[in-house]
Amino acid sequence: MRPSSRDEFAIAIICALTLEAEAVEDLFNEPYDRLGEYYRKQPGDDNAYINGRIGNHNVVVCYMPGMGKGSAASVASSLKISYKRIEVALVVGICGGAPYPSSGGEIFLGDVIISDSVVQYDFGRQYPGGFEKKTDVKDTLGRPNRAVRSILASLQARRSRRDLQEKLSRHLQTLQESQPDWHRPTSVNDFLFKASYQHKHYNHEATCYCLDSTSKDICKAAVNSTCTLLGCDPARVCRRQPSTEHCSPSVHIGTVASADTVMKSGEHRDRLVQAEGVVGFEMEGAGVWDNISCIIIKGVCDYADSHKNKAWQSYAAATGATAAKAFLEYWEPTTREG
Repeated sequence: MRPSSRDEFAIAIICALTLEAEAVEDLFNEPYDRLGEYYRKQPGDDNAYINGRIGNHNVVVCYMPGMGKGSAASVASSLKISYKRIEVALVVGICGGAPYPSSGGEIFLGDVIISDSVVQYDFGRQYPGGFEKKTDVKDTLGRPNRAVRSILASLQARRSRRDLQEKLSRHLQTLQESQPDWHRPTSVNDFLFKASYQHKHYNHEATCYCLDSTSKDICKAAVNSTCTLLGCDPARVCRRQPSTEHCSPSVHIGTVASADTVMKSGEHRDRLVQAEGVVGFEMEGAGVWDNISCIIIKGVCDYADSHKNKAWQSYAAATGATAAKAFLEYWEPTTREG
């Protein structure tokens, strides 16, 4: 039954890309409203919303006008104007993954990252000798609220993590049966290049500064080209996972690095992984985190290096969305009186 007012919504889902929001909407058990046809919104709220039910929860999906912390902060702030009873926001979508987290194990494309803390790694001071990230207590983003911390702590247990992954896999199978766009890519393998190996022209038919082996500069044409066209050396691949439709995604809980800059450097990625214990890289969480209690739940579509491409984005959006649905099964639905 459709809720009578916006006050009956306690869960918000914030997505930066249309693709991410579409994956979430395809998981609705019941749609309620599209773009304010029924619930409208308060004056001064510039957000666009889709309302529906996921499992036992009434959820409002917020479309972001653009990527980055500033846009995310604006959306989270406007959300509170119209939806005053929101208890937690899930930032759902796609992200870059740390292939070898400092805590151990491995992260592969299509796996899911869930935040228990956020590091804003582009917040600091630029000195002539380099960039210094601010680390004072008053400059950090703090922790999720107690209810969120309790669930995340319980999901760290081996059996609970396995249960979450089984729920994720069931929801993912149902999503893929209804919409084939969300399947794991079978024509593109999961390759991880050595961190120091750059994505640039190696084919000597090209004539650009990419070919200078002493330079780390990459031309714009190389940035938008595939590894095959550039001639990236398969011998520099340090890990590969053949594409198979029957590979189940794993869930990794840890610190997420958030910034307005896209991480496209394997060497910088690995330094942050070692220094901060980072498991994933994205661009919106820090903006939402500072405005409303939130959890980042995102599927890994690349390894935050220069070889990233868009081939895995749809599948990663699907695993991120289905992980969010699985997570909500652990969240106690809110009952409103009167």
